[in-house]
Amino acid sequence: MPTAPNLAAIKAYLGVETSWTDAQVLSALTAETSAQQRRCRFPVELAGALPYPDDLAEALCRRVAVNLALRSLPLGIQTAMSEMNASQSRVGGRDPEVQRLEAPWRRHHVG
Repeated sequence: MPTAPNLAAIKAYLGVETSWTDAQVLSALTAETSAQQRRCRFPVELAGALPYPDDLAEALCRRVAVNLALRSLPLGIQTAMSEMNASQSRVGGRDPEVQRLEAPWRRHHVG
């Protein structure tokens, strides 16, 4: 991927059949791009000649997908019903796959 994922790339990642509007996807993309830029260090050359790294592009697509999926759970709690009981689990937070993909690019804070 030569550049950062755009709306078309995110929609392709999400699949053809999606109920999200372009405005919703673009909103999530904007927010997650900012979040990724705060968490990861980008080489100065990346802004110009170097292509956007594939692992960061995949992580950004996944960040957007997770953002959109969690919009239906504003409190971050999912309830599962079974014959025996109802259980609640907290969802969201840190996605292990995003962490793995962004690991080489993460900012390290000292002090």
